Amino acid sequence: MRVRGIYATAISKILLDRGFKIVEASEKIAERFSIEPNTSPADVTVKTTDIEDEILIIGSPLEALQVYSVLVDALKYVFTWRSSVELYAVYKGLVMERLGELCKVNLGDFTGILSPCRENPGSSVIVGVKKAPLKPGEKILLTRNFTIRGKILALVHGDPKITFSEHIKDSKVRAKLSSIALTRLMGSGLGVHFRSSSKYASSEIVLEEINKLLAEYRNLINRAQSLNGPMKLRDGEFIGLIGVTSLAKSILDEIRSSVTPTIKMHHSLKSSGLSDLVDLLESITTNAMCCHEISLKILNYICEKLRERREVEFIHIKPTGERISLREGEVLGVSVLNDNSILLIVKRVIKSSGIYDGLNVEKKPGDIDYVVVRSDQPILVHNYYREGEWLGSYININTPPEIAPGLIKYHDLLVDIVILPNGQVKVIDEEELNKALESRLITEDLYDYAKKTLKQAINEYMKYIYNPGKIGI
Repeated sequence: MRVRGIYATAISKILLDRGFKIVEASEKIAERFSIEPNTSPADVTVKTTDIEDEILIIGSPLEALQVYSVLVDALKYVFTWRSSVELYAVYKGLVMERLGELCKVNLGDFTGILSPCRENPGSSVIVGVKKAPLKPGEKILLTRNFTIRGKILALVHGDPKITFSEHIKDSKVRAKLSSIALTRLMGSGLGVHFRSSSKYASSEIVLEEINKLLAEYRNLINRAQSLNGPMKLRDGEFIGLIGVTSLAKSILDEIRSSVTPTIKMHHSLKSSGLSDLVDLLESITTNAMCCHEISLKILNYICEKLRERREVEFIHIKPTGERISLREGEVLGVSVLNDNSILLIVKRVIKSSGIYDGLNVEKKPGDIDYVVVRSDQPILVHNYYREGEWLGSYININTPPEIAPGLIKYHDLLVDIVILPNGQVKVIDEEELNKALESRLITEDLYDYAKKTLKQAINEYMKYIYNPGKIGI
């Protein structure tokens, strides 16, 4: 398998310890694990996405599912999203309904969306899965230009172009691969996409795979014409995402530290835009004591930057994968505590009208929300005031917040606590937490963590209430 991204060292350690084999290893990974050069095509790819709080696993269905399960088990406190439909799978579908330029297509066990749509209801159509749904609410998107994917390349039906992986940059390699493709596919109406592994393949191997996939393509077309749909004609690839919380990043930090010097919050800082700073500091780190000292300096650096900037944005990540950006607030106070955690108090001025969730109190422009954040506490507390009068407090149960200059990021665990001025304490949205577990959006470990945090917060709720007229919390 191939491993890429900011979690590569820790993930490689997890997978190697469980008997998996790493191919196309980066220079650093090869050096750290004494991996011999191996350019064999990967059955599975593990990498970070554009959102660096997520790990993507994609590849051969059986092997990729095994890798996905191993990583979820190892990281424990994660959000989990996996598609029940294989990406790039090919189906003979039946058009159910036409909605303008869209078609709803019956695939058997699933319904997909095809666009543009030229067929009428009742028509058969051969389609490929262009986008497999991972997060709640996402649809199966289909394409007529389905692919027959191999280990180093894919044939593309109905789109006779030659395309390359972004990782194939050498013009000579591109020219060689193009020449082979043109020799074999000219006039066939098929295109070809060269996957990253093809840059290592000999001309003979490339031609052999083209011939193999061409035979599979012709057989698929013949079978599709003789069989009644809807039905799957060819398997695709497993695809899954893991939402990496601060708790999971701490586990990754510990695993990475067994391989190479690793500062505290390594993966949280890397996923919050401080990758270059982390790399620089770790390049001069030689032992655990030095790591501890540097980690403390980083915490003080973050606090200083927060004081300078004075504004901070909140990123609220839900188990559905939705990322909600809350209005920036003004930093009133920030400090490093004795246990090497950060305490932050942020003032947010309410701009809109409405009702405060859970409090059932009218929201008015000009109200003040004093937000209390501690990097070592699995809560975030909103304390609402109007002209000095306390309206109530809202304790959000979440993973310990990740704090960086200008940014507070946390994974929401759905259940919350409301504290009213009359002393009433209410738990809200606990059923949403239960549904998230039932829907497998969160792991049992994360569910248990949320329940434990809820119990503790109920017992100690008074210490979380912030009074702007007093010092401290």
